[in-house]
Amino acid sequence: MRGEMRDMRAGWFALLAVFLCATMTVEAMHEIPKESAKALGVTRGRPFSHGIVFVEGKYIAPPYTVERWGTGIRINSIPVTGQIVPWNDFLKTQGGVKVTKTEVPAVAKKQTYEMDDFSLDDLFDDDPKPKKKRKAPRKPAGPSYSTSYSLEGEFEPNDASKMLVSRINAVRTEIDRILRLGGFICFGESYSRISGDSNSALALLEKLPGLLRSSRDLAEFKNAVRAAGLVYLPEVICEEIYRNRIDYPKLQERYDKLKSEAEIQRMIEEAATPLL
Repeated sequence: MRGEMRDMRAGWFALLAVFLCATMTVEAMHEIPKESAKALGVTRGRPFSHGIVFVEGKYIAPPYTVERWGTGIRINSIPVTGQIVPWNDFLKTQGGVKVTKTEVPAVAKKQTYEMDDFSLDDLFDDDPKPKKKRKAPRKPAGPSYSTSYSLEGEFEPNDASKMLVSRINAVRTEIDRILRLGGFICFGESYSRISGDSNSALALLEKLPGLLRSSRDLAEFKNAVRAAGLVYLPEVICEEIYRNRIDYPKLQERYDKLKSEAEIQRMIEEAATPLL
């Protein structure tokens, strides 16, 4: 009896640890300068409920609002990209920009010297081989500098800065389009975003909840993902999703809702089809 209680208590502690880890707020995975949002403003689309979003493996439930916030992209106020165009590039378009160069201390490298070729046979050789000249030590490299930009006064939009903003807006539009068409996107700091169409998204929703629920460890989950045909999920994303496996009921709920909506749509289309 005591053994069963101890096992039960250990199970609850393990579940609590997973819950605390998986329910932590998704932190800003990418730094987007606040001053860029103040100067460049925000381009925000209308909310919608299509598609699937994962941020560092954490499922983000719809509705989604995709926005360009300064130099980067956010979904539901969560940064999902880094700076599409660096804020420094915008500062370079300004007439009142101040350029500061700071010398970066050089890291001292250990000097190495090549020894003369030497062999014991040379001591008894009537015709010893000529010795190679000792190479002189390399001269230390010159100083390197880091360049920073600061704006004296207010940021003034111009043709050059507007062109840079349009590049960021194009990325926002692309992300918005993929999700509105029912696709999925996985955002992460250590990899480029992974996306797929509506069929791939539906396959994810259909299979992931069961795989997360039944897998006893990460290795089993990875094997199950491959066996299920979800080969477009790299290992790093599998690891992130498994860390957030407590979200599987939300994924299951989303799939059931989409399945129900698809069934209703099918019935409507069949009812509208004239009988021959």
